[in-house]
Amino acid sequence: MSLRDDFPIFKRQIRNNPITYLDSAASTQKPKVVIEAIKNFYESSYENVHRGMNSLSISATDHFERARENIREFINAKSFNEVIFTSGATDSINIIANALANKFKDGGEIIVSELEHHSNYLPWLKICNKSKLDLKIIPIDKNGAIDEKQIIKNCTKDTKVLAITHMSNTTGQIIDLNLIRKSIPSDVLIAVDGCQSIAHCDIDVQKMDCDFYSFSSHKIYGPSGVGILYGKEFLLDELEPTNVGGGMINQVNENDFTYAMLPNKFEAGTPPIEAVVGFSAAIDYVKSVNFKNFFEKEKNLRSDLIKALQDISNIEVYGSDSSLDASSIVSFNLLGHNYNDIATFLDQYGIMIRGGHHCCQRFMKKLDIPGSCRASFGIYNDLNDIDIFIDSLKKTIKLLQ
Repeated sequence: MSLRDDFPIFKRQIRNNPITYLDSAASTQKPKVVIEAIKNFYESSYENVHRGMNSLSISATDHFERARENIREFINAKSFNEVIFTSGATDSINIIANALANKFKDGGEIIVSELEHHSNYLPWLKICNKSKLDLKIIPIDKNGAIDEKQIIKNCTKDTKVLAITHMSNTTGQIIDLNLIRKSIPSDVLIAVDGCQSIAHCDIDVQKMDCDFYSFSSHKIYGPSGVGILYGKEFLLDELEPTNVGGGMINQVNENDFTYAMLPNKFEAGTPPIEAVVGFSAAIDYVKSVNFKNFFEKEKNLRSDLIKALQDISNIEVYGSDSSLDASSIVSFNLLGHNYNDIATFLDQYGIMIRGGHHCCQRFMKKLDIPGSCRASFGIYNDLNDIDIFIDSLKKTIKLLQ
């Protein structure tokens, strides 16, 4: 039995072709156990969480808080209070950026890189534009890679926050966060965008010693609409939430109010309860299939795809330096042709890739391209997918000649 059999989507065909799904960097497909967990929750346990004294609310709250503990254990957070549910990584990063803007009202600098997804660039740019904070941007090199030494070199006594991706959503480069943490001043806060790395790296936030780590459920075989903001408890205790209302308050008076204790302090409004339940089921699923065993396989698939692409005339691959630590993502262009055209043609063969700037316009502008094709792997991919993809790409190139 193939792992693909766990994913109902692969029963579908596109124009009489089986689906070859190479777009997991955008969103992963969902195993049946996740779909069933959400369905069963709706059918047997749904109610709003917290403060309800009826049986359904108590059951829903139990599902919800057990999910939090499951995720805490998965990323090895020290405390249950350090795991905040959000609507996704973009929400998580915005929450922490706005909270830190209030903390650093007297100025300083925020460091980001040209490798960042817009969600880990724009929140920091926005707070710098509205405050005394300065934004420092670490450039990528001509191959589209970031050198950790440049990040370390640029962290100074004025640096307040380093906001950095753990794994590039454009090239798959994995940033050595342990090296950076050991090499920069201890008072520099490290806020990590973990959207790509959560499904392709062994995440231990205590070992990593990052201050904040954000990721989304839909990147690790869970439902969309829910994510995590991990933060060290003492920092979350001292920071103020941006959003207020609902269960994140303790007391409301005529002219003031007090916050609830962590983790509720940062969870304003009704949470996506059923998505949290599905998220926890996804964590259980990846643990059950020993998904850490796939990490090396995904790196090898990336290397194999790069080699196959480089054997085709007029293909340019970005971030392809073999010395890079990288996983699961390959960006490329067929010179003289639009990336969206390539993606559209490949769709005729049941090949699902992504065409565009991948929310990394600074990266694209640095390489003087408007965008690229991107193929990315998940635990359901194997060498056969590469063979099908390369064969279909060659057919597409013939059609375009």
